[in-house]
Amino acid sequence: MVGLRNRAFDHRLLRTEHVDVPVISIGNISVGGTGKTPLVEHLAAHLLGIGRRPAVVTRGYRRATKGNFIVSDGRGHVASARQGGDEAVQIAQKLPGLVVIADEKRIRGCRLAAEQFSADIILLDDAFQHRNMHRDVDIVVVDATENLDSREMLPAGRLREPLASLRRADAIVLSKCRPATPVAAMKKTLVTYSDAPVFAARFVPRRIRRLGAKESLPLETLRGLPLGGFCGIGRPEGFRRTLDELQANIVTMRDYPDHHWYTAADITELQRQGGDAGALGWITTEKDAVRLRDDNAWKSLGEVYYPEMEVEFVGDSVGLFILLANASARGAHVR
Repeated sequence: MVGLRNRAFDHRLLRTEHVDVPVISIGNISVGGTGKTPLVEHLAAHLLGIGRRPAVVTRGYRRATKGNFIVSDGRGHVASARQGGDEAVQIAQKLPGLVVIADEKRIRGCRLAAEQFSADIILLDDAFQHRNMHRDVDIVVVDATENLDSREMLPAGRLREPLASLRRADAIVLSKCRPATPVAAMKKTLVTYSDAPVFAARFVPRRIRRLGAKESLPLETLRGLPLGGFCGIGRPEGFRRTLDELQANIVTMRDYPDHHWYTAADITELQRQGGDAGALGWITTEKDAVRLRDDNAWKSLGEVYYPEMEVEFVGDSVGLFILLANASARGAHVR
């Protein structure tokens, strides 16, 4: 079915719709946890920093609202995670000057961003498979912790479409790279599927935040502190590696499904588990913290920390930003 649909777009049997501003898609070919959101944040921060007016358009996965919804107007108003979706709200909270729109019909969201908010470039989140929307640049994020040679399609594996689909990519970002990651070998594998340049990146904790507080804390704050850990994300093993890097003393750990909404019963169970293990506080992920902020139930846990993660490129990343600049120039010429 995926192959038939792709061939229909390749041969222009299915329609592709356009907007009058450049569109940069950041997507993946596998489900869950590739590290797409930090890359969206990084690119949006770059564009804001050079004086552009970017907007992020996303589906707003597992939000309670339907249709077109303004997650952030770029002027300080940010919706709750239940209204806008946890990833969309996370992006909006980290970049207050950024317009973020949730809409399952991406073309409608993009047109609103351009017409109502005067966006001059759009970052289209999780849209590699959304081919009825034209994009000027397709960036695909590939998780470097996965074995490229043993990937299977859903439902047997994690692939949304075959690796051969990477031929549509304009750039590939190998995410979650570590010192031991065989980047050169993985790049060699990827070039058999795509002519796109491959960039390597890792996600690093920059600071510690405490839920409910505005100030940030140094990374050393958690070193040796007996903490309970919990998360509801696609690939919890990445969170565990981050905890190892922070040298926190994790005395108990609990995993929940991706995008999990925490109930009062969950909080009570965590309290019991942490008390039994001697935890003096808790640590979770940035995305989980966004969901927890929606109500006050988390406060009975006491101190809840989370690391703020950022993208750091390994090696040269200039080519990626040249792609963005060229797309922007093309868009300006069209207008």
